[in-house]
Amino acid sequence: MKHRDARVLVVGDNAADGEQVCAMLRDLYPHVEATTDAMTSDAVFDRVKPQVLVLAFKSLEACERFYLGLYRRSEVIQSLAHRTLLLCDKETVRRAFDLCMEDVFDDYVLFWPLVHDAKRLAMSVHLALCALDQEQALAPLSELANLARRAEALEEQLAQQVKLGRLHARNAQTTARLAQESVSRAMGGLSERILATGLDNALTVRDASRVEQAFGRLQSEAVMPTLEDVVQAVQPVRDWVDTITSELAGPLQASRDMVHRAKSSRPQLLVVDDDEFMRRLLKQVLTGAQYDVEAVGTAVDAQRFLNSNRPDLILMDFLLPDSNGILLTRELKGSQINVDIPVIMLTGRTEKHVIVESRKAGAVDFVAKPFNRDILLKKVAHHLGQ
Repeated sequence: MKHRDARVLVVGDNAADGEQVCAMLRDLYPHVEATTDAMTSDAVFDRVKPQVLVLAFKSLEACERFYLGLYRRSEVIQSLAHRTLLLCDKETVRRAFDLCMEDVFDDYVLFWPLVHDAKRLAMSVHLALCALDQEQALAPLSELANLARRAEALEEQLAQQVKLGRLHARNAQTTARLAQESVSRAMGGLSERILATGLDNALTVRDASRVEQAFGRLQSEAVMPTLEDVVQAVQPVRDWVDTITSELAGPLQASRDMVHRAKSSRPQLLVVDDDEFMRRLLKQVLTGAQYDVEAVGTAVDAQRFLNSNRPDLILMDFLLPDSNGILLTRELKGSQINVDIPVIMLTGRTEKHVIVESRKAGAVDFVAKPFNRDILLKKVAHHLGQ
């Protein structure tokens, strides 16, 4: 049967409840396990690496506390693809619904007391596993899109280097031509001085025409050809740059086409936020809206990612452990490669000077924390031109 080998972990605060939930799932999912020991739950999660996490606490507040703490303590949760199911009662079903709509959790089941749909829990686990299957099926497409974006970043870097190479070659040729003219003037001046004054009697000129001819031969036969060789030596560099540009035109156009298709299907977003739970929440919300999302916690990690990737939009936390959003945005906008990437500032501070400085640095918009899901997605879509 499909998903029979799936790993399911039930976490709660009552051993009897945990075992009861496991019993309801065990026929379909033999690899189900429960833990109710607060001291060892994190270690159990890291060992089991569940695909579905069922939160069976008696209060939703306890579910939130545990899951937030798990993101701070677990060694595997950041990289583990999983879904979370929230068990609630009729008194808290509205709050459970809101938490799932905010993408804090993936789904909820009206479970307490056990007089409702007994099969709903198993069905919710099944749907959660199907969602994971779909996500994994789309992973190769996301990776292809990421490779396309990296190709775009490399193309821009190549264009910058080609432009710089042309500039250097042109400057070298100009310098060589100026050197030719300077040497020619200097030798002509020296010849005239010798003929006119004998260099203050240091030389005696008996035959002016022969001296003039000797200087002319030196200039035409030795000095000028050498300088011309310098000028011509730079020409292959210019030819090479032009050849590269011509030969790569086809592959680069194919890369542009691939990038265009990747962007139109799943735009890539970079989230820069030092709070692990906020990164997870933003990533879940944005991934659910069909965006590819990379999330990092420091300015250094953001810059490292941008060295080989060019996201379509950046969500930037105002406060970072090694910098702040304004400084990092200003640095990004100072790079010609990244100058066109829209930056939306994430901030819990709405003071006027923060907004003004962020605008000056290049931010296109703001989202206040804690954020509203619909407002966030609307602003992201707007600045992506969707």
